[in-house]
Amino acid sequence: MSEIKRKENSVNNEYYGQFNEVGERHGYGVYHYSDGGIYIGQWLNNTCTGEGIYRASNGDIYRGRFINGLMYDKGSRTSFDGHKYIGDYLFGRSEGQGTYIWPNGDKYVGSWVNNDRTGKGVYIWANGERYEGEFLCGEVHGNGIYYSSDGTIHTGQWIHGKSV
Repeated sequence: MSEIKRKENSVNNEYYGQFNEVGERHGYGVYHYSDGGIYIGQWLNNTCTGEGIYRASNGDIYRGRFINGLMYDKGSRTSFDGHKYIGDYLFGRSEGQGTYIWPNGDKYVGSWVNNDRTGKGVYIWANGERYEGEFLCGEVHGNGIYYSSDGTIHTGQWIHGKSV
């Protein structure tokens, strides 16, 4: 592998790092996208594959593993406005177990499917209220227990966020 700087295509993307014997980005490198985004990390045959950090042009940051340029396995993503997800990824989407924290202090810990809270989880509001149970497509849905800030406990079933 060799280390050189090479300007990528005509839209002013730049790569600094290692290449393989056929001239592909391979090993460790830094890629500056023309839109202001930057990737720092491992490359395999011209794709972001391995450990890396991606900062989007809007300030969002992802730290973790990539496969073929997509977030994969364990990682954390922090948005420019303070939202944060720490957990499992599958081909660029939140998938598996993870924690999402809102800027106001609300927090969800549990299962994710296709970027949505789906399956078993716990949602904790900043005011101390808490729901433990099932979610579907980001909503409280199924069996669960709701703990209010005044100490009241409600056990039951919810459909699309409404207690039934």
